[in-house]
Amino acid sequence: MKVTFQFEAQLRAVAGVGSRDVQVPEGTSLLAAMQQVSDEAGDVVRDRLLTTQRTVQLSLLVFVNEQPVTSAAAESCLLQSGDTILLLSPISGG
Repeated sequence: MKVTFQFEAQLRAVAGVGSRDVQVPEGTSLLAAMQQVSDEAGDVVRDRLLTTQRTVQLSLLVFVNEQPVTSAAAESCLLQSGDTILLLSPISGG
C-alpha cells in the first residue's frame, strides 16, 4: 500500500524533498514506516526522525491525516493505504 510522507520546516531542507511516497505492507505501523523512510533517505534524515534505539524522536511532531500521534503511540498506530504522514521538526525562537 502507498502512504505519503510530508516533510516540513527544517526537515524539508534535510530530506531534500517536500514529500515522498512510500510502499509499505498492509498492517504497517507508523513506527515501521518511519524506520523504512529513514533508511531510504539516509543518515541525516534518520538522525532527525529516529533515536539511536530506532524509536520516534520525542521532539518530532507527527500527524497522520491531520491527527497528532505521540512518539509512544507510533508503534501501535497502524497505517491505511493513502494515509498522509506529516513530519514537523520543533520550531523555537523568540
